Amino acid sequence: MHILMTGGTGLIGTVSCAALHDAGHKLTIFTRRSRSKTVEATYVTSLADCAEPVDAVINLAGAGLADRRWTSAYKRQIVSSRVDLTRELVAWLGEREQPPKRLISASAIGFYGAAEDQTFAEGDVPGTGFSAELCQSWEEEAERAADYGTQVSLLRFGVVLARKGGALGKMTQSFRLGVESWMGSGDHWLSWIHLADAVRVIQHVLDCEHPAGVYNTVAPEPARHRELAHEAGRQSKTWLKVGVPAVAARIMAGEMAEELLLTGQRVLPARLLEDGFQFHYPDIKQALVDLMARKG
Repeated sequence: MHILMTGGTGLIGTVSCAALHDAGHKLTIFTRRSRSKTVEATYVTSLADCAEPVDAVINLAGAGLADRRWTSAYKRQIVSSRVDLTRELVAWLGEREQPPKRLISASAIGFYGAAEDQTFAEGDVPGTGFSAELCQSWEEEAERAADYGTQVSLLRFGVVLARKGGALGKMTQSFRLGVESWMGSGDHWLSWIHLADAVRVIQHVLDCEHPAGVYNTVAPEPARHRELAHEAGRQSKTWLKVGVPAVAARIMAGEMAEELLLTGQRVLPARLLEDGFQFHYPDIKQALVDLMARKG
């Protein structure tokens, strides 16, 4: 299968490219920036340069939500890197003589908004706030590909935990000094997924006979932030436990703190479980035993 991928040099994309290459797929990676080419693939900086027929598109591009403070300028960059790029991608797809049969497009569980007293599955309605509105617009652009006969799969990713890069390194920076920490009360939900399982979900959806629709790309056992901190602290052998006050988080991160650091949502992968998908890391303890051991 010939696959066009955006975001192929990011956290999920890099590992996904390697896995798809190993599975025998031909890859074209659309990237606007020059990066080290770690996978045998064709790299293009313009969609116009992708002239060969494409069987599937995997759209993972997007500036990191938690990479920096949400200034007006950075929020515009977040939107452009997701919504505008997806619009461009779908327009290109519609101009093809033979449109790709499948589009697997990333989204996020921020779609549901922040809520501590609800459990969300794929059929639930969107929430409110910047993240929820972003995800709605992002998904709407991707769904336009169905007008060209393309099956559209939307992967609502939770927090992806990895050995290098991503959220885990940021969340455990103080642990290297022996200090276990969490934001606010630590009682808010974290719907997460191990990077290896996230990549396997992409492969699963790619292989599905009827993949159209939404997949919550999260582990089946969400955790509280404090639970993650305690387990990571146990793995790191920390000696001091400190909660970062909510007011300090708001001062440091502004609006982002309210949506990403101090609140969360309990999201379940109902459709993946119905498909019989087997998670290698279904609970936070298993995931951190693997990831923290590797970090060491």
